[in-house]
Amino acid sequence: MTQIDAGRATDGPRRRRTRVEMNGRVRPADGGSSPEGRFLAGPGKSLNRQVAEGKDRKAALTVREHECRSAADQAEEAASARQAHHCGGDHTWLLRLIIVVAIVAEGMTAFVGMEILVSSMLLAVGLAALAAAVGTGMACALANRRLNRTHVPNSARVLEGIFVGVLTALRYASLHVQGAGLVAAAGGAALAALISALALLGIEEILVETQTFSIFAGVIRLSFLRWRCARTASRLERTEASLESTVERIQQLFLAFLLKEGSPLKDARCRAAAFKSAIVNSED
Repeated sequence: MTQIDAGRATDGPRRRRTRVEMNGRVRPADGGSSPEGRFLAGPGKSLNRQVAEGKDRKAALTVREHECRSAADQAEEAASARQAHHCGGDHTWLLRLIIVVAIVAEGMTAFVGMEILVSSMLLAVGLAALAAAVGTGMACALANRRLNRTHVPNSARVLEGIFVGVLTALRYASLHVQGAGLVAAAGGAALAALISALALLGIEEILVETQTFSIFAGVIRLSFLRWRCARTASRLERTEASLESTVERIQQLFLAFLLKEGSPLKDARCRAAAFKSAIVNSED
């Protein structure tokens, strides 16, 4: 009986040592014998958790900011390379939306001349759309030659003039058949010819003087990456400021904790400053 009782009496300290010793490190149940350990286990526990979370956010934002800056630099280099190889103007690609208006104008004026050729309204609309497509394709081909620094042959300009002239003759005949006088028919045909010619020349000049869609998309992407980079940098600055404020608060509370325990003011200040430095420079 005596041996059994002695064995049980020694099991208690052994179990306590097992609870205390974890992975070869001693973890006293009272939070540590040092003031730092007691402070972190007591009044500084929540603030220490905030510091750890703030460091995690700071590390994540730092990585994200680096990635954003790297992506922005790559996008800027790509945009500069595309712009350097672009032979046209540097006006925004959005001006090319005016081409739609020019195509519609070309089709509407062509419809006036197609009414005399066919009796069906649907067929006249189809022929007008085909004429507008042919004129637009001709203007795009000439613009492409100019962008490639290729000489535009005079025959192409003559062909373009013949195209406008034929449409003008058809418009005149159509207006005259519909009952307009010679002067009115000639004036209407001339006005339609002017609109058609300006539409073709406008399409060509817009294509030459504006950026390509890839350049425009690259500029938009670069602007977005710069905005995201600035936003991430702003969040990083706020996180750093919040982390610094929390660390300062921990230092002040730890100083008050040391003074409450009876430490001299000079020693307490030095120990609080060292404690702050250890928290800031810790990897955890």
